[in-house]
Amino acid sequence: MTIDELNDIVLYGDFDEFVRVCEARQCKVLSRIADDVCERGGLRLVLAAGCSSAGKTTTAKRLCTQLRVNGVAALHLSTDDYFKGDEFYPKNPDGTPDYEHVDCVDRDRLADDINRLIAGERIKVHKFDFITHKPFDDENETLALPENGVVVLEGLHALNPLFTEHIDNSVKFRMFIEPKPNLEVFGLTKLQSSQNRLFRRLVRDNQFRKTSPVATLKMWPMVRAGEKRWIDPFRDLVDVAFDSSLDYELAVLKPYVQGLLEKVRISNPGDVFIQSACELFRLIESASPNAVPGDSILRETIGGSQLSYE
Repeated sequence: MTIDELNDIVLYGDFDEFVRVCEARQCKVLSRIADDVCERGGLRLVLAAGCSSAGKTTTAKRLCTQLRVNGVAALHLSTDDYFKGDEFYPKNPDGTPDYEHVDCVDRDRLADDINRLIAGERIKVHKFDFITHKPFDDENETLALPENGVVVLEGLHALNPLFTEHIDNSVKFRMFIEPKPNLEVFGLTKLQSSQNRLFRRLVRDNQFRKTSPVATLKMWPMVRAGEKRWIDPFRDLVDVAFDSSLDYELAVLKPYVQGLLEKVRISNPGDVFIQSACELFRLIESASPNAVPGDSILRETIGGSQLSYE
């Protein structure tokens, strides 16, 4: 799809129907993945990994729904809920916390919780407070997995063998989540996955973490370095790859991200990437987010999701 084709749909076509088709396509793929998990038999653990802003949490939650459609009890866990806290994180050379490092996660606690769930035991819900940067147990909430149920574990490091080395490989199903945009920009060049994810992260960080676009962009090289070190080695060792891109999303993201990019352009007028990104969004017609379903991956970025991310 070209920018002109997307603009024609926004301006003259049925954009709402286009959104529905894009979303239904993803739903159909997730339904097939759930069918695959169920047909294999004996699987107890789905490992769903992906890079930053790939849409891991929403994908995992929607996969749980599709598994339940097939009559399989499914329980979502996130490695983010097992962060140790700033004082326990490895450090970058400049002394700042290395948030991408595998040792940021309490692997022992996570492994124990997964083992107990699969064994049919009830566990306390473990969470991480992103405001205080401290983990805690929710004394008022517990989790249990019905017999033959499936745990869906998602997170940056979900595919790393260190996290589930205690569990037999025969009961694991591995998936890698990544947006693979189909949009052609500036000739025949397609938007890169990392660019797509950065646009999402700029909006998400600003919306929900009150992080400035300058701070997000400054952090991005460290995020990418962490992905290459901790995630890329396992991206091809999977049962299935899931494309989390949406052909319509840049039109919806434009009102959110364009102003953020312009702020950075003014303070960094010589930045080639920012200049190129600003030019890209100037060419794209903006579309209202009203057509975006409440369980869309894009809602993880722009807000208004009907899914809970707490």
